[in-house]
Amino acid sequence: MGSRSSKPKRSYNVQPVEQRTSSATTIDVEEKLAVKTTPSRSPSPAPTAASAGAPPTAVEIDTKLVPLWLNETQFVDILKATVPQFSKIRSFTAKPAMGAGENYATLMLRVTIDVELTDKQTKNVSYMMKVAHDTPEMQQMLQLGNFFVSENAAYTEVLPKLDELYTSKGIDIKFAPSAYQLDASQEPKLANTVIMYDLGQDGYGNLNRLECLNLEQTKFALRKLAQFHAASARFVEVHGLYRDIFLYGMFGQNKELGKIVMEQFMGPMFKLFLKNLSNYKDGEKYRQKFEKFFAELGSEMFNLIDYNPDEFNVLNHGDCWLNNLLFKKGPNQELLDMIFVDFQNPKYGSPAQDLLYFIFTSVKIEHKVKDFDFLIRYYYDQLVEHLNLLGYEGRQPSLRELHMQLYKYGTWAVTASIMVLPVVILDPTAAATMENFLGDSEAGDKFKNLLYSNPRYRDQIEQLMPWFDNRGLLK
Repeated sequence: MGSRSSKPKRSYNVQPVEQRTSSATTIDVEEKLAVKTTPSRSPSPAPTAASAGAPPTAVEIDTKLVPLWLNETQFVDILKATVPQFSKIRSFTAKPAMGAGENYATLMLRVTIDVELTDKQTKNVSYMMKVAHDTPEMQQMLQLGNFFVSENAAYTEVLPKLDELYTSKGIDIKFAPSAYQLDASQEPKLANTVIMYDLGQDGYGNLNRLECLNLEQTKFALRKLAQFHAASARFVEVHGLYRDIFLYGMFGQNKELGKIVMEQFMGPMFKLFLKNLSNYKDGEKYRQKFEKFFAELGSEMFNLIDYNPDEFNVLNHGDCWLNNLLFKKGPNQELLDMIFVDFQNPKYGSPAQDLLYFIFTSVKIEHKVKDFDFLIRYYYDQLVEHLNLLGYEGRQPSLRELHMQLYKYGTWAVTASIMVLPVVILDPTAAATMENFLGDSEAGDKFKNLLYSNPRYRDQIEQLMPWFDNRGLLK
């Protein structure tokens, strides 16, 4: 893969990183060359948001967010390893790939590089790069639990082996983009990055998060999720139990630390949800139950996170919502494939976590409740099919057992509906920043209040509250 970063070549005519003033971080190497007239520029540029099926971004992307320490020499070894006949870099551009509200925890960059091949032709390559926000809130999060470590481990150690389990059966399935690691010895901040092949080059993109998934789209996603879960269960039989970081999460076995962080993170959200409860139809009817639910959540969540070896367990994606699913469409807009991204918090445990998180954040409201049992049955049938295909030798769960796990771990449905769903269906806004999401400032409270006063969210939560209550999830 090329994990070592080479030294800058003296033939590069590159402006020093510290001196750049261009907000998009563009480097033209050998400006006098007629790059545009050189043949064989491939692959084609990544599709626009509209062509990928996502809603147009209404918020201007802040290109000044591109870190100044990022430069083209850090990618030379990756290019040598992955681009046949690589000779040298001609130009290098890095710019934010998403507007406000599309990604909170990290900054996503699209890195586009024009390379010259040994036959003097030019090739365009593109990567997606995840970097940490340069904010006090992010630095504090990284000190408490570094999710870049777990994500890179997932991409390099686990996901390729899941693909191989299907390849060994003659089936071509890919769960995530190819990923690479950069050498942090020259730039320590590279340790907190994830580099991925840009699937936009192959026609992948997000669907419209504001609309959520219809029934057929949901079934398509559940099939891929079942394939992923089946491979992750078989993985344990072939390779042994997962590393501790996947068994216990980013906080390890320090439940007290995790509880404190969770309360600091969730507390302001719960406060504003309760503040808006009176604006929802019959909201006051559930106030006492929600207050008790929130008060007990810290202890309950960490009891639920522990995996039970007596249950059927899989590696959960851990953040399975629409923006972390990339779809590829055919000429008639039919779905051809789906790929997972953003493995910041994969967790070994009951598949109920991913199922509840996905359904209650990413599926149209008319299917969440009315078709819930059907969706679980569809997932279950796909899971069993692929466990058998992969030669899984362990005890498979019955459909009844899966439903019992969904009740046991039902807290995931409620928390996802309060913490994640309002983010998913909020219209683009410049206020959608990590600082406002985590902070308790006036601007932060104003932003979070937008989440819960949004008519789109009010319509959904009014239908979900009685469903949660009738299933006993609010206690």
